[in-house]
Amino acid sequence: MLLAILRRTCLPFALVLLIACSAAAQQLYVSNEPKDSLQLLDLTQAPVTLTTLYNVGAELDDLIVNSAGQLIYSVPSTGTVALFDPASGQNTILVTGLSHPRDLAIEPGGQTMLIAGYSPGQIYRYSFVTGVTTVLAKKLGTCDGISYDPYGNLYAVANHNTIVQVDPVTGKILATLVLEPHLGINGGDGMTYDSFSGSLWVTHDGKTGGGLLQIPVTPAGFSTFTFYPTPGISAPDGIKSDGKGNLYIGAIWYVVIYNIPTNAMTMKVVVKGADGVALVPGTY
Repeated sequence: MLLAILRRTCLPFALVLLIACSAAAQQLYVSNEPKDSLQLLDLTQAPVTLTTLYNVGAELDDLIVNSAGQLIYSVPSTGTVALFDPASGQNTILVTGLSHPRDLAIEPGGQTMLIAGYSPGQIYRYSFVTGVTTVLAKKLGTCDGISYDPYGNLYAVANHNTIVQVDPVTGKILATLVLEPHLGINGGDGMTYDSFSGSLWVTHDGKTGGGLLQIPVTPAGFSTFTFYPTPGISAPDGIKSDGKGNLYIGAIWYVVIYNIPTNAMTMKVVVKGADGVALVPGTY
């Protein structure tokens, strides 16, 4: 879908900085879907710079960084999840044989990772220690964003229009939060937990418009959500938090920084093909 939207648009590639925010991260990793590459977006430069770190050779989706500063990313078309070390330049395939892997989340303790299987709607668990992949949850319709909260609750975007709370041991659905009537791909996409607001934040895309969903959580889970439209930003996807009140979003044409306290975009950088984003350690 992302690539189709890009092909229908003829805007030239550029980097455009709207409003600088000193409290925000200074460097971001970007998974660029149509350019098949991992990139580094440096906001400290004037003008800002975008550097290709590694050409994957296939369209990427989500991107996370582990405790060693290595990049882990998903490639839906090849059914793989891989690790790229920006220090050594070495790329390693971690997981193969998955069905449309998308969003990723390293679990508490750092020994395992969850992988959202978009179709047929599964959550996989991968062990960094053993290299073994198992299926945690099934029959979610589709699965996109996944995230833990600080209470150990696990959440996922299921079938586009529903947020589910999943038992991290059994994979059982414990609770559901319906966002809107089901219509195509309308609904949630990427997901992150933000400690500043004590909430899950989910990107929303589809024909009903782009925006962000705030879902406050407690030890018992969730109960409601608030939708914040993002005018001028269509189909936001990947999302990460710095825990300081800023959210970082990949949204097809842009990388956006959204400030929670002011409910405003503080930075909007044109990056043709931005999907997943991750903060570079030590720059925020």
